[in-house]
Amino acid sequence: MLINRSSGIKGLSAFSLLALVTFSFWGWLFIWEPEVYSSWGAVEKYSFYNEFLLIGIFSRLDTRRRAQGLHSEFVEAVRNSGRQALMGLFAVFVVIFAIQDTFISRTFLFSYIPWLGLTLLFANYIVPIWLSQMVFGANQKDRLAVIGDSMQAARILPWLERKRLLGFETVGLITPSNQAQPPTENPANQSVKLPTLGSLDDFDHALKKHGITCVIIPDLILGSDHLRKITVACEELAVRLLAVDNLDSYFNHSTMVFEDDGLRLIGLREEPLESPVNRLIKRSLDLAISIPVVLLVLPPMMLLAWSCQRLQSPGPVLYRQKRSGLMGRTFMIYKFRTMHVNNDNEARQASRNDQRVFPLGVWMRKMSIDEFPQFINVVLGDMSVVGPRPHMLQHDDVFIKIMNNYNVRRFVPPGITGWAQVRGFRGEIKTEQDARNRVQADIYYIENWSLSLDVLIILKTIKQCIFPLRSAY
Repeated sequence: MLINRSSGIKGLSAFSLLALVTFSFWGWLFIWEPEVYSSWGAVEKYSFYNEFLLIGIFSRLDTRRRAQGLHSEFVEAVRNSGRQALMGLFAVFVVIFAIQDTFISRTFLFSYIPWLGLTLLFANYIVPIWLSQMVFGANQKDRLAVIGDSMQAARILPWLERKRLLGFETVGLITPSNQAQPPTENPANQSVKLPTLGSLDDFDHALKKHGITCVIIPDLILGSDHLRKITVACEELAVRLLAVDNLDSYFNHSTMVFEDDGLRLIGLREEPLESPVNRLIKRSLDLAISIPVVLLVLPPMMLLAWSCQRLQSPGPVLYRQKRSGLMGRTFMIYKFRTMHVNNDNEARQASRNDQRVFPLGVWMRKMSIDEFPQFINVVLGDMSVVGPRPHMLQHDDVFIKIMNNYNVRRFVPPGITGWAQVRGFRGEIKTEQDARNRVQADIYYIENWSLSLDVLIILKTIKQCIFPLRSAY
């Protein structure tokens, strides 16, 4: 019900905005260059540019209403209007320069810019209010009651105030017990007060007495018995029932609700790579990159690594070490050796000016040359090109103590590069904040995976290989 009202007003507002822009375009043209209307060919030319103006503005339509309060909504309307004007004019000027059109009047376009800005501001700020008042006027009001204590009600009062435009008039508070409570003032608006209408013990009577048409429950902690009673009463009296989804507060984590085979489930995060299609896409990208690298790039890289080692630290070309992979399964990772063979502390992280790393090994690390053998791990399926970096097993035990959600990184295969690395969270972890930054970036990747994100990370990694970050060693 509520979402239908909100989306309906947003849709009407978007349509009205485009219509007003069209009207203002032709109205300003009539004022500025009325002779255009005497030629059908000229009208067709300007119609062409009007279409591209609307396309540009449409690409920046933002139907979300995030602001709170009249002042904030006005500021948001100004920002949206500015973005829409810039994108609409950009689309027009791109077409002008692309086809080298000299017909359309530049003076008209530049004089129209202020008028366009005012039109967009009017459409973004005033029109939605008018439409809401017109559609949900005095005869369309829903009398809404909040079920809960004063603190619970106060938390949603700012939201209720913003819904008044959609026809919701907050009448009062129905408390969980017979204990009457004083009117609650909204912290964001001291003029708003909620009187107590009754308690859940006389719920039916309170609904009838005050003509309540909609009830909202801010917190589901009321319990199943009370919720069942409320539901039955609302159904019998034709009262709409809404409940605030506050599951995040119970899990202490953002949640998502989804349905599978008729069962409605709650999850802690979105995981795009749980989709078989997405997994197939990611695996295809891994193989498309790793197989050519292993066949064509790795052999000359191996020769280069062997030459560097031969000059300064003779020994095995490859270095193998156990790492933690998908769902904690261990695998053997391959790297070009950059440390001396007689290394007495392999578990210690490599750091700047580390005496265990031979001079050319420092260069190999800085240019990420030592990571190339991991494409073998990608072909074998132990790793992906993009994903959370696999740490040494000893370091995993340390980081788990710092962050209790550290092991969430194991939900996807580890990667040669990742979102954390391209954002600069690479190299030695010196502080707890370094570990938190890396883990938070990895979890962001898990929750927001897309093929385009993988491609972006790969391109950024190539750039960093050519122009290494200062933090790299």
